[in-house]
Amino acid sequence: MTTEASTESLPTVSRVGPPLIVASTLASTLGIAIAQFLDDLGDGILAVILGGEGVIYNNRTEFTGADDIAWAGGFVLCLIVGLFALFVYPTQRGHGVSRLVLLWMLLHVLRQALTQAVVLPFSDDSQLALAYGTFEAPAGLDMVIAAGGAVGLLLVALSAASAFLAFTPHRRHVSAARKRLVFALWIALIPAVVSAFVAIPFFLPDSEGLVLPGLPLVAVMFLATLAAAPGTTTVVGPEDEREMAWPWGLLAFLLVLLVFSLGVLQGGVSIDPRRWG
Repeated sequence: MTTEASTESLPTVSRVGPPLIVASTLASTLGIAIAQFLDDLGDGILAVILGGEGVIYNNRTEFTGADDIAWAGGFVLCLIVGLFALFVYPTQRGHGVSRLVLLWMLLHVLRQALTQAVVLPFSDDSQLALAYGTFEAPAGLDMVIAAGGAVGLLLVALSAASAFLAFTPHRRHVSAARKRLVFALWIALIPAVVSAFVAIPFFLPDSEGLVLPGLPLVAVMFLATLAAAPGTTTVVGPEDEREMAWPWGLLAFLLVLLVFSLGVLQGGVSIDPRRWG
């Protein structure tokens, strides 16, 4: 086989399928929005449990009457939801839009939690650091937590390679190391990068820079996914061509969620349902 022929056989947009790439991008966008919402919701819920009052916005939570330990609520909730989704994912059948959405959601929710652990010793004003400061923890424990978070984040990113490759429309797209690399680029890294910018409207206005500055870093973990793809040989792919329909339902849901985010959450909603109305 010549070099030219080998290059032509690599997965391209037309071969991978535009609907699959678009679905992956929209699913990642939804995952980013859900991860941030769960992070903020967890902080507010813990504040209410501790006897305070919490109000959730589209890009933050504000609470009064509770100690800084409430800032750990988002980390805990994201970790619980992410691990639950991680165990549920293998039980899902098929490789359609719903499974792709679940994959991106669990990846972003776990990223939201584990990233907070990673930056714990290096950012005194981060939410988890504020909560950690309420304890008389032994010296060096924060570094242990950060190391655990980094290892967990890396393991999640590496294991995601096989999950993404399983969405191949045909086995020929993942039959060689270079093909697996290119396919992972189209379905994982590029959607992660694009979705970081598509998700921006969900968090506007962000005058205090609570969310937007960190969005470009969302895709960093998927560099490890891309690096792991060539060596992932456990995915074979289907013999018959498998096509994914255009994700119109997912797009409609994202638009509804955007309207809810800007029309309802932007003005603030009390965490305590007794204060609604």
